Amino acid sequence: MQIECFYDDAIRLLEDGNVDVAVHGLATRLGREHGSGALWKDMRASLQQHELYRILMEDPATARCVTKPRGYAGDAALIDLYYDRQPPAETSRLGAEIFAVTSAFQAAEAVRQRRQDGEMIIEQAWADGNQICVLGCGHFREADGLIGKDVSNIVAVDHDPMALSVVDSKHGGSIDCAESTGFRFLRRAIKSGRKFDLIYAPSLTDYVDNPALQLLYRLAYPCLAPHGRFILANFVPNHRSVGWMEGVMDWDLCYRTESGLARIANERGLRAKTWRDATSTIAWCEVQRG
Repeated sequence: MQIECFYDDAIRLLEDGNVDVAVHGLATRLGREHGSGALWKDMRASLQQHELYRILMEDPATARCVTKPRGYAGDAALIDLYYDRQPPAETSRLGAEIFAVTSAFQAAEAVRQRRQDGEMIIEQAWADGNQICVLGCGHFREADGLIGKDVSNIVAVDHDPMALSVVDSKHGGSIDCAESTGFRFLRRAIKSGRKFDLIYAPSLTDYVDNPALQLLYRLAYPCLAPHGRFILANFVPNHRSVGWMEGVMDWDLCYRTESGLARIANERGLRAKTWRDATSTIAWCEVQRG
C-alpha cells in the first residue's frame, strides 16, 4: 500500500507539471530498492500494474523498450533516440517532457559517451587501414563520420536485418554487412582463416552471461591478426539508472566491472587492459594479440 501511495503521488506531480521531480523521485526510489530480492520483484510488479506505468509509456524510449517491436530490448532505433534526443513527432507533450528527463539519465549519457569513444577507436583504425569487425553494430553510428568514404575494410555484424539495412544505406553499399550473431560470425571467420586488426563489440556483452563471454573471448582471439585488438564495453552494476532500466523499461543487462571483465579474460589465459568511461557507467576491456 505504501508503494502504491508513492506511485499515486508521482502521478499528481506529473499532472501538476512537476515532471522532473516525479521522474527523478521514481528513479531514485527504484534504484534504492533494486537488488533487494523479493521486495524488488514485488515493487517491479506493482509498478507495472499501476496507472503510473501507463503514463510513463508516453515516453517513446520507454515504450519502445517495453514493447520490443524488433523482438528485443535496446534495439538500434531506441539507441538512436538517446543519441539524437529528439522524440518522434507523434509523441505527446507529456511524453516529450518525460523523455527530456530520461534521455538525460546517467545511462543515456553513457550510451552517448560510448558512441563518442567508439568513434575515436573506429576512425583511427580506419585511418590506419586496419581490417575492422564490429559485432552487434546496430546502426553503427560510430562510423557516421566516415559516410561517403571507402569503408570496404569494415565488416558490420548484427543479427537484426533492419539495423543492417540502415548501415548499408548510409554507406552506399561500400561496407560489408553480415547478418549473423557475433558468435556465429566468429566461428565462420575461424573456419575461413579470416583475420582482423580490430574486433569491436560496443554492447554485445551486456546481453551475455559469463560462460558466453568466455566463449566470445575464445572465438575472438584466433580471429585477430598479429597485434590485433579485441575491444568491448559493458555496463557496470549499480549505476544510477539501473532501477529505472529494469523496473520501468524492462531492460535487464548483464553487468560487469573492469575487474570482472579482466578476470574472465584471464581465465582464458588472456591479458586484459581495462578502464572506466567518463560517466563511470561503462567498463571497457581490451585484449591484444602478441
